[in-house]
Amino acid sequence: MVLAYYSGYPGNYAALSKYSANFNAAAIDFYNITAQGVVTGNGDDAPDDAIAFLRGKGIAAYGCVSNVDGKGNWSAGIAHAVSTSTLLPAVANLVKFAQRNRFAGINVDFENVAQGDRNNFGNFVQTLGRALHAQGLKLIVSVPAFSSADFDHEGNYGYDLQALGASADYLQIMTYDEAIPAWSPGPVAGADWMENDLDYAVSLVPASKILNGIPAYGYDWQGEGVGGMLYWKDTQALIARSGAQPRYDAGSDSWTFGYDAADGSRHTVWTENARSVALKASLVNAYGLGGTSLYALGMEDAKFWGAVRKGLSQP
Repeated sequence: MVLAYYSGYPGNYAALSKYSANFNAAAIDFYNITAQGVVTGNGDDAPDDAIAFLRGKGIAAYGCVSNVDGKGNWSAGIAHAVSTSTLLPAVANLVKFAQRNRFAGINVDFENVAQGDRNNFGNFVQTLGRALHAQGLKLIVSVPAFSSADFDHEGNYGYDLQALGASADYLQIMTYDEAIPAWSPGPVAGADWMENDLDYAVSLVPASKILNGIPAYGYDWQGEGVGGMLYWKDTQALIARSGAQPRYDAGSDSWTFGYDAADGSRHTVWTENARSVALKASLVNAYGLGGTSLYALGMEDAKFWGAVRKGLSQP
């Protein structure tokens, strides 16, 4: 499986239609669920054009449903509610939602699941998986990337990979955001970090059920703990404009450079290049994974997909 995320980024539909030959599944990342178990939009219009396009191409579309609240925050409370008190209506609504949209299944993307909900969330995924499978539908569960060294961290312990993997068709390991703008500059998806996370995942879940994640973006830090996202497709223009001299960091198999902005501030960028993307895509065959996932459509260009294809073609 090559799973592309269709989220609300500029140019998402243009990328979907232009690069569709490069992926065989898409997660429509436009939906949330309430504490009452009701599936809603995320404030944007439903992407009917994207769904129709995928259907016409015969590409499997999954409804990606998140636990984001009305304030735009990942809600541990919503994850708790739909895993406990509103479990049955939530599951019934998710199945109906998938059927109504003629999706291939559901991609559950619950983040900030509390440590105390480890068993509850596992039971939710088990119940949902059974209900979807009974209707001939599939279940993908997105989980944070972590290893044996930090599985019990407060942000990770809510995800029992073994239990989740037993119930889902695929676990999409979000092997990106190793470093984010709120933290110190560093690799966004270091290969060393990614491999440690995959080592742990495949020790608990059949490799054929695992998808690793490759970002079509990096981060541009303006000092410590301040920065923003830099799309793959915009990186070369920034390098040319700033006169930066990128270097390949062999320790993490990532690309990095610094530059001085027009306002005089010093910036540090960590991102990917064709070499690093191909290497990370090649882990699919190295580990015998079920596939890979790309986040997100609209951030990339043809060279990005060329690197993915190159990596997937390596034995």
